[in-house]
Amino acid sequence: MSVGRRSGAAGALAAAALAGVAAEAWVRRSRATPAERRGAVAGDELLTAPLWQATRATTIAAPAEAVWPWLVQMGFPTRRAGWYTPYWMDRLLFGIRARSAERIVPELQHLALGDVVSDSDSGASFFTVARLDPGRALVLRSHTHPLPIYRDVDFTWAFALREDPSGARLVMRARVRYTPLWPAWIVGLLMRVGFGFGDVVQAGAMLGGIRRRAEGRTRHASAPGPLRPG
Repeated sequence: MSVGRRSGAAGALAAAALAGVAAEAWVRRSRATPAERRGAVAGDELLTAPLWQATRATTIAAPAEAVWPWLVQMGFPTRRAGWYTPYWMDRLLFGIRARSAERIVPELQHLALGDVVSDSDSGASFFTVARLDPGRALVLRSHTHPLPIYRDVDFTWAFALREDPSGARLVMRARVRYTPLWPAWIVGLLMRVGFGFGDVVQAGAMLGGIRRRAEGRTRHASAPGPLRPG
């Protein structure tokens, strides 16, 4: 390949990478308000100076107490209630055959600081409960999600419930810090694109799954029962 063609290919690759970063940054900011993106979220104190962070949020037409049970039981679907992402997505991206729960599971409603929340069928990847404010905030933390491009990963995943005129506002924040094994700028670029894709696709779908379940249960609970003869 000539020098000119190599330079052109490199330029196109660089332009594509920059476009991907720009698109990822724009979508990563979507749905959460500017105040939510800038503001503190439970668990920020556990991991300062993250190398990657994303904040997403959704409004749920249900009270916070109706949302909380769905958060408490989260985890890998063969061990807990799942992450509420669509079944087709789990099958396509990860080969997961188990489905996320469509009901509140009573035996999964007891969570305490330090408890393990599995993120794999084998249990090799998992989170621990790092902060628990019942009814308000759940923060999961992991050091067990390595990739070939980094080591010493520290990953926090926060779920904060706030009051909203429509019911509840669920704010989700992911923070990551790591030691790169490749040049830092390359790892940073790959993280922004790769994690950004996961944030856009998976996190958005997850919030939608939580919202659908909590709202559906609330509508069902508030529906009038059959009339009984007096």
